[in-house]
Amino acid sequence: MCVVAPAAVASATLAISAISTAASIGMGVYSAQQQAQQQQIAQQQQQLQAQQQRDNAVRAQQQQQAAQSLQLKQQQEQANLQVQQSNQSILTQYEQQVRATRAERESIMSRFTADKLGYQRSKEQAEKQYGLNAEALNTAYVQEQVKLKEVRQKAAFESQTALAKSIGMKGKILASGRQGQSVGLLAKDVDRQSGFEIAAKNASVTSAVDAASVGLQSAYNQADSANAKAASQIGFNPQTPYLPEMPGSPNFVDPIGLAI
Repeated sequence: MCVVAPAAVASATLAISAISTAASIGMGVYSAQQQAQQQQIAQQQQQLQAQQQRDNAVRAQQQQQAAQSLQLKQQQEQANLQVQQSNQSILTQYEQQVRATRAERESIMSRFTADKLGYQRSKEQAEKQYGLNAEALNTAYVQEQVKLKEVRQKAAFESQTALAKSIGMKGKILASGRQGQSVGLLAKDVDRQSGFEIAAKNASVTSAVDAASVGLQSAYNQADSANAKAASQIGFNPQTPYLPEMPGSPNFVDPIGLAI
């Protein structure tokens, strides 16, 4: 058995102790490095997480803004659609009012034109009848004057004949040589007979004048009656009718006022 010297043992112990110390120091340094690396990694992870959180917050904010923009756009489009629909409805109602008003105006003017034409024709017909009535009255007047003239001429001729006859008869009486009162009586009788004949002729003229007056009055009455009948057939003279006003320009909805 080999005996180890104490000095050698001590040296060996010191060497082992030094080695252990060095190993411990080395392990401490390594551990410290490991802890530093771990802390660095942890810090990096924290920074990465913080960056991710910031990125997530930014994305969330962007998504929220995009959603809000989409919502606003949809609301704007909906508002514009409502404006378009409202304006289209207003325009349709306006066009319907325009067509209805125009049709009513045309109907009123058509009736007015027809009534005016009927009045003009009835007036022209009445004026034509007035002319015919005047012609008939003038014809009746001429006829009565002609008949009266014939009666007067005939009466005048017959009166002259009777006067000439009486003069001839008195001449014969005077030429007969008769004398005394009988001659005067005969002459007076001739004058009386002649006077009767002349008076009868004058009476016939007076009668003819009266008959002519009656005939003319009858003709005047007939003309007045015919004129009144013609006047009663004149239609109503229509006045220019009131036409409904065309509707004013429509008030459209202002899209600017509804813009979001």
